[in-house]
Amino acid sequence: MTIAVWLDEQHYRNFLIFNTLTRLKLYRSPAIFASILTASAVISFIMHSVDGAILLGVVLLTVGLGVPAVYVTTFFSSLKKQVKQQNLNPARLVYTLQFDRSSALIEITNDREQATYRWQDVFHAYRREDAIYLFITQDRAFLLPFEACTDAAEVWSLIEAKIGSDRCTG
Repeated sequence: MTIAVWLDEQHYRNFLIFNTLTRLKLYRSPAIFASILTASAVISFIMHSVDGAILLGVVLLTVGLGVPAVYVTTFFSSLKKQVKQQNLNPARLVYTLQFDRSSALIEITNDREQATYRWQDVFHAYRREDAIYLFITQDRAFLLPFEACTDAAEVWSLIEAKIGSDRCTG
């Protein structure tokens, strides 16, 4: 099976959002920070009879909601820059994967290099609504948009057969 992956901005953006927010769950720290400071602000507002409690509550609420808002704004700004840096408008051929049921290897080529990976070393695979994300390591993934696959269900079943359903999500 040969899959020539033509990647566009939308698929790359979807992957970055999935990887950052769903897989790595990097939204947790800002959410916890906002929760703690908002709860502290509520306590300060409840104690409104104490001098300075209202001002402290306003400051805590402003910081508690402001810092996560800056985080989200920065994240999406950075995301936009990363997508633009990849020069994916219009879509371009980024790599070609070659594998089959009888082989223990995945061959990946692009215009500069060729790499071979063993199925047993694949870290994890995720099936999403528009693509399969094949993580060779925790930090290196190959995106397989469904448009690039002749039969996405067949590709997914092959991946599950090769790496096991315990390392597949989707």
